Amino acid sequence: MAKAGRRPKPTALKILDGTQRGPAKREPSAPVGIPPMPERLKVDQVATDKWGELSAILHGMGVLTTGDGEALATLCEVHSAEQSCLLALRAGGATIHTDLGGVKPNPAGSLYRSLVAMKANLLSEFGLTPSSRTKLATAQTDKPHDDLEAFFASHG
Repeated sequence: MAKAGRRPKPTALKILDGTQRGPAKREPSAPVGIPPMPERLKVDQVATDKWGELSAILHGMGVLTTGDGEALATLCEVHSAEQSCLLALRAGGATIHTDLGGVKPNPAGSLYRSLVAMKANLLSEFGLTPSSRTKLATAQTDKPHDDLEAFFASHG
C-alpha cells in the first residue's frame, strides 16, 4: 500500500540546503560510481545502449551510485519497450482493422502512453528532467575555467 504525502527528502540534501533540523538521521547510502550492468539487460541492444548513455550522464552529474543499478536498468528497459511501441505505431498507424471489418485504436498506443509516463517518472527520479534538476543538489562546485576567471572570482 502506498504512503500518503510527498516523499521524504534525503538527509544529505537537507544538510546541503541548510534545512536539516536536529541530529542527522543515519540513512543507508552507496558509494558514488557506475554500477555493474545487470545480465538481463545485455540481451537488449537498445537498453544496453541507453545504459551506456545514461550512466555516463548521471556519473558526470555526480548522482549515480553503485546501488542505483536496478533502477537504472528498469529505466533502460522501459526506454527500449517505449521505442518498440513507437515503431509499431509508426508501422501500423493509430488504428487497426478488426476481423469483422471494423476499425479500432491500435493497442500499442495506450501501451506507449503508459510507458512514456513511466519513463518520465523514472527520469525525474534521476534528475534528468529540467524541473527535477532544480531540486537536485550534489557536492560538485563550479570551478573557474582559467586564471583570469579565478582572479576575478577571488577579487570580486
